[in-house]
Amino acid sequence: MKIKLLDGSLSYPLEKKGVDLNSKLWTAQVLIDDPHILSEVHSNYVDCGVDYISTSSYQLSHDSLSQLGYSKKEIFKIFKRSVDIAINSVEEKEIEIVGSFGPFGTLLADGSEYTGNYKYDDFTIKKYHKNNFEIINHQKLDIVLYETIPSLKEIKIILDVIKYSQKKFWISMTCNKNLKLRDNSSLKEACKILSENNNISVIGVNCIDPLITSDIIKKLKDYSSKKILIYPNSGEKYNSDTKKWDGESSINNKLIKDWISLSPDIIGGCCRVGYDKISKMRSVIDNNEY
Repeated sequence: MKIKLLDGSLSYPLEKKGVDLNSKLWTAQVLIDDPHILSEVHSNYVDCGVDYISTSSYQLSHDSLSQLGYSKKEIFKIFKRSVDIAINSVEEKEIEIVGSFGPFGTLLADGSEYTGNYKYDDFTIKKYHKNNFEIINHQKLDIVLYETIPSLKEIKIILDVIKYSQKKFWISMTCNKNLKLRDNSSLKEACKILSENNNISVIGVNCIDPLITSDIIKKLKDYSSKKILIYPNSGEKYNSDTKKWDGESSINNKLIKDWISLSPDIIGGCCRVGYDKISKMRSVIDNNEY
């Protein structure tokens, strides 16, 4: 079966257009302030030849919007707007809409999704996901993607929250250079639990260093009985003090060909991976350049 293509970073094209993302809501702030820009980004990824467009809702949550004073009705409308913008951007093309939703760390907005060290109890984390899912479950989405999940504990919480839903779910974890989840829990154990769960159709890893991506694909293929998804970041490092990215992208054409030669079911890009890299992935897939 032909490898499918997910879109790339939402924040990177927005930053290149000069959009200020220094908000607790990050890219979701644009959904409130200037949503037409998101339509443009989605449309550009459609032109890159993607099979999936993800919504601009990664940093969006019931709890974060509630803290900012939005009512339940307003929160529902903001979630729906992210879905509607994505749907309208694909027009009549056969592209599926993936609802993008982040881990509990996105509420904290302190980078803790890259450690899994939340310093909150399970009840609080579950309440966050439950509040979100009560809205997500009523959205017109082909797929619900929980991404950048840093710990086995949070995976188990999400699985409990979604257990009665009839929607199609993907879960994507994030890993450190030791090929474990960010809190050092076992990738193998996480894949086993996800493979045994009937709600999950795709198991992925995202926002990882490009230089460990091939190894992660191999691990996923060994550990998972479901379809696998991979979408690394550019390899640049975010400096929280300067609020700028340091270094340069380590993604090159050879790496892209190497990843695709390993036959993940779905491939795409995370932070700082833009139109050029997604277009290259499309070309490599279509022309068998691997």
